[in-house]
Amino acid sequence: MLPYRIDHKLTEVLATQSGFTLSAEVIPPRNGSEQRIVMDQIKGLIDSGAAFLSVTKGAGGSLRGGSLPIAQAVKERFGVPCIAHFTCRDLTAAEVENLLMDHHYFGIRNILALRGDPPDGQPNWEPRPGGHRFAYELIAQIRELNQGRYLQRANGPAAEGSIERTDFCIGAAVYPEHPNEGERIEFFKRKVEAGAEYGITDMLFEPESYARFLDLCGKQGLAKIPILPGTRILKTRAQAERMAAKFRVNVPKKLLASLSERDGPDALERGIDLFIGLVEKLRSYGAPGIHLFVIVDQLAASTALARLRSMGYGSKPV
Repeated sequence: MLPYRIDHKLTEVLATQSGFTLSAEVIPPRNGSEQRIVMDQIKGLIDSGAAFLSVTKGAGGSLRGGSLPIAQAVKERFGVPCIAHFTCRDLTAAEVENLLMDHHYFGIRNILALRGDPPDGQPNWEPRPGGHRFAYELIAQIRELNQGRYLQRANGPAAEGSIERTDFCIGAAVYPEHPNEGERIEFFKRKVEAGAEYGITDMLFEPESYARFLDLCGKQGLAKIPILPGTRILKTRAQAERMAAKFRVNVPKKLLASLSERDGPDALERGIDLFIGLVEKLRSYGAPGIHLFVIVDQLAASTALARLRSMGYGSKPV
């Protein structure tokens, strides 16, 4: 028997809950920062209504370790399901298998399978020999492990005893605003065919683009895969413009014009009001919940989640 609690799968959480789920994504602190900071942040989000969390994986050169132990702490210490981001950009297939076994033994069951972005200044990235070029290849490898098919050992004995299958719930990134509509749906379709069981969008501020993507999914027979829209709270126009440039996301002109020019309590209140309006629109388009990206301001995120919960949002066991 493993010494760690087995996590609840996200697909099971969504299937056995009614209502509209509230969840959040946290970023590991920079190496050397106090662990207490991220633990306090997590507690605040859960206390405010987050039904589950996800923990990002620091990109190469970001100097942010700790994704696996933080995901472990979320499910063990707080008793809340957690999605561990898993990137394969710098890994061989053998390294992927070894690291996934760490997650398996720790009881982690929810994986968001990502290729991962190259560090700034490396636009011509190529995978290492034996590595994955695309996220759907990583998803396919995880599905193989779930079916008990491990990599062949060139010089060594096979696995001893009976083969233990992993039991990962596999998630994929979704890009509803990818500029090429054909690729937009084809990329997601490949991930679903490879084994993805749920999706989380990249940063999204236009609900109509999410609705259009759901329509595309319906036409391609992908409507049964739950897709959570991901977004964040914007407080000032300057902040939104910087974020749009850095992450290459679309911030509608109407939203941009509605943001405050200066930071402060009024800007925070205005930003939360706009965020809640976005959530209401996404819900009306069929979103099963909202996944709130917590990049810097945990107080704003917790305040917004608590407001949504007071309005009747949030999942309840059926």
